[in-house]
Formats: sequence, structure tokens, C-alpha cells
Amino acid sequence: MDVIVDSLNERMIFNGTGEYLRVGHLQEDVSVTGNDIDTVAIIPDRSLVIAVNVRVLTAVTGASSIDIGIAGDTGRYGTGIGIAQDSTNIGMTYHPVSYYADTPIKLTAGGSAFTGGIVRVTAQYLKPQGPWSW
Repeated sequence: MDVIVDSLNERMIFNGTGEYLRVGHLQEDVSVTGNDIDTVAIIPDRSLVIAVNVRVLTAVTGASSIDIGIAGDTGRYGTGIGIAQDSTNIGMTYHPVSYYADTPIKLTAGGSAFTGGIVRVTAQYLKPQGPWSW
């Protein structure tokens, strides 16, 4: 098996059949305003998420807490996360969760709307590829 790093700084593990497994990471610093906000960075189509993590870089104002998830499950990766600078959460996937469309991560305000702050969002995922191209 071969391991390479592609242009997205992702690890790709190949075998002789043409199949490979991409070990991916995404990161975005999100300025939070309003009741909720989606990341621009997305979980790629046909990926299995390992964890979605957050760190408050600049204290969040307005809201009393942060929930991390996706549309339809806004607390999937954490609820009631602190708003103070350097608050963190490692949002482990409690069972395998696969996504079959490009999916943004949603930050939802607890208590009242976000009026400011910056939150770093990261995610680690696996993305398999078969020996065909389509």
C-alpha cells in the first residue's frame, strides 16, 4: 500500500486495485451572527465523519451557548458548548455517520442570537473510492 498527501493536504491510502481511502480534514474560522450559521467548508459527499470539533477563538456574544451539528440535527456533534474564549469541544460521532451529499456544519445559538465572536470548526472524515471513475 502507498500513502500520499494530495494538494488538499489529505492523506490518501492506495492499494494495487485502484481503490483508495482519503483521510480528510477541513477547517474554517466562522464569524457568528444570527440564530444559526452554516460553514462554507463542507463535509464531502460520500464521507464518513469521525469528529467535528470547535474552539472559540474570540468570545461569542449574544448567545449563552453553542450547538454544533447539521441541518435537521443541530446538536449531533455537541450541545451547550461554552462561549468564552478558548472553550473547546471534541464532537465524536457516536456511531458511524455517512453523508451522501455535500453538507455544511451548522452552529446554532443557545438562549438568544449570536451577535459576534469567532469559532474555529474542524472535522475529520474518511472518504472511500472504488477502482472506477465516475
